[in-house]
Amino acid sequence: MTDLQTCINPDLPAADEYKERWYGLIGREKARGMALSIRLHRACSWLRRAQHVARTDGTDSIDDQLVLLWISFNALYGLWDEETNHPARDIGSVRDFLRRVLELDRDDEFGKLLQRERGLCERLFDNVYLDHYFWRGLDAGDTEDDSWHNMPTKGRKYLNDGRAELALDRLMLYRVYTLRCQLVHGGSTHGGQLNRASVADCGRLLHQVLDIAIRILIERAEDVEGTLGPICYPPVPSKD
Repeated sequence: MTDLQTCINPDLPAADEYKERWYGLIGREKARGMALSIRLHRACSWLRRAQHVARTDGTDSIDDQLVLLWISFNALYGLWDEETNHPARDIGSVRDFLRRVLELDRDDEFGKLLQRERGLCERLFDNVYLDHYFWRGLDAGDTEDDSWHNMPTKGRKYLNDGRAELALDRLMLYRVYTLRCQLVHGGSTHGGQLNRASVADCGRLLHQVLDIAIRILIERAEDVEGTLGPICYPPVPSKD
């Protein structure tokens, strides 16, 4: 269980602070039209809303906060599949994005996060109700590593070995994303008492991952621009 009252960590920057940092480094003229700038602008808009509802509604809005945080994250990782002419699938897009920001993580901020929040990570790995293989009713996944029976042990091994990419992949896609799907697809009651700790834990991790990702994208903009793929639904000037 967790005593966290909301998904939002009040010690992390307000959404507008990221934007101020971005425009301070890049300049508004240069930022105009940059795909990365659009991603950051969209991400900050949803993060701002998540922070607002956390302040105004607190614990009563943690479902809303988690969904808003994921939309913010989605604004960063989402890309357009030009072959299918449709947004690319989430799983592959998240994996590619995490791999990219980990490559740019000079100070090992993700690794430090996983160790700093070791207890939180272990709770998530132990929570079989967030494992999609559990809900599929399978004894094992595609590989031994993916078995819901093995994930708590495997997760701890990834943490012990400092394998941040594998740990983040399993936490974000085998835990947080599963709960995101439950909420978005109506597989959970809003405010339901059965999953309060799960929502709070997932939201707390997601907010911190989002914070690090945004800061890395801002600080390493020259290395990022053009490498994340085409954005989904680019702004189109109105004909009115």
